[in-house]
This record gives sequence, structure tokens and C-alpha cells, in this order.
Amino acid sequence: MIDQNQKNIEDQNIESTADNTPQNVITNSARFNNQFLDKQLGGTPISVSIGKMLSVMSGQDNTIRTLSRILGRDHNDQHLHDMYNSLFEDLIGGSTRGKEGIMDLSGLLTQLTTFILQQHQQIQTLLDEIRTNVEQITSQIQSASNTNQ
Repeated sequence: MIDQNQKNIEDQNIESTADNTPQNVITNSARFNNQFLDKQLGGTPISVSIGKMLSVMSGQDNTIRTLSRILGRDHNDQHLHDMYNSLFEDLIGGSTRGKEGIMDLSGLLTQLTTFILQQHQQIQTLLDEIRTNVEQITSQIQSASNTNQ
């Protein structure tokens, strides 16, 4: 049995995600997903690569979230939403469609590569900060143990 309060919380979570994402982004994401599934069976390299790159972006965002928590910071998913929005909001209209209404996906590869590199740089920055903090703590512990001797 599902608790009514739990159901209301789940409904609120769904609504807040929808509020974060413009309708055209949702529509274009759904179009991409359908095209990806159709093309994956046929083995189109661009759509398969984009699907894998989107998975990498999500994985890196989880890494950023974890590293941010280690540093005692809150991680906001808004940046990831903004990335997805910029990827898929531009795919609306006739100018980005190829033959028979199929989305032209080649431009997405460049954008995805840029976003993945940005995330990678953010991960490196967070790791460097954690490394610095660990070195400072280690130095303080060593100093404290030397003064106690």
C-alpha cells in the first residue's frame, strides 16, 4: 500500500522537474529518445554516440554531486538542467530537421563534448580542492603530534 503523503511528495517531485524544464525541451528530448531507439536498432553512429555521451554527462554530474558533498557543499542540479535545455531547445523547428523530419544530430556532438569537458574540469577542480584540504589536515595532525612529543 502506498501512503497518501508519500504519493503527494512524489507528485510534487514530478511537478518541480517539469517546472525546471521548458516544454520544447521535453518535446525535443522525447523526439530524440524515439529517434535514438529507432536508429540504435539500425546502428546509426551519431545517435548512439549522443546517447552514450548523455549517460557520461549524468555520471559526471553524480561525481560532481558526491565531491561537492565531501567538501560540505550543496550541489544544485540546475546546471545539468541548463545543459540539457541548451542541447534540446534548439532542435525545434524546420531549420534543424533533416529529411523526413529526422533531427539533425551532428551539432549535438560538439555541444556535448564541450559540456563533458566543462564537467571534467569541474571534477578536477573539486579533486584538487579535496587534495589540498587533505594535505592541510595531514600537516596539522603531524604538527600536533610533533608538539606532543
